[in-house]
Amino acid sequence: MSAFMVNEDTLDLLASVAGWGREPLYVYASDGILPPRSNLPANMGEGNYYRETERALIKEELRRENIASLWARYPNDASEMIGEGAKFRPIYADQATIGDALGALRCFEYQACESNEWKDSYAFALCQAIRRTLCARIAGDAWEYTRPANVAERVRVM
Repeated sequence: MSAFMVNEDTLDLLASVAGWGREPLYVYASDGILPPRSNLPANMGEGNYYRETERALIKEELRRENIASLWARYPNDASEMIGEGAKFRPIYADQATIGDALGALRCFEYQACESNEWKDSYAFALCQAIRRTLCARIAGDAWEYTRPANVAERVRVM
């Protein structure tokens, strides 16, 4: 596998999702999850709610996990790949699609997965929460599925 530092817009988009839902972004810091690498407040072993006010801290947490991945993958060259980082600039739900956000999430997860701690990282838990928020936006109020009464059973003929 390889790794690179994702761009600032990708990080901004992922952090912005914290303001896209009806509910705050919810991260459960279960036992075994490592504390954040940044100053993002987290009650370990409990649920954590993040609102729009924490989006800059979410961006920094994701950024630091991406950097950890670079150091794990390229211990001799990572410093050349890491930029300064830019101030958080929000991207609102009417400025990007859910598909854009899911694509950014997929890209980030691929680039951030090189450290041995990835699956136990707080950033990994954040990514799960971001995915749940995006899925909830797609589903809307739908919760449980009930098959319509008059749907015909399909028959397969060999």
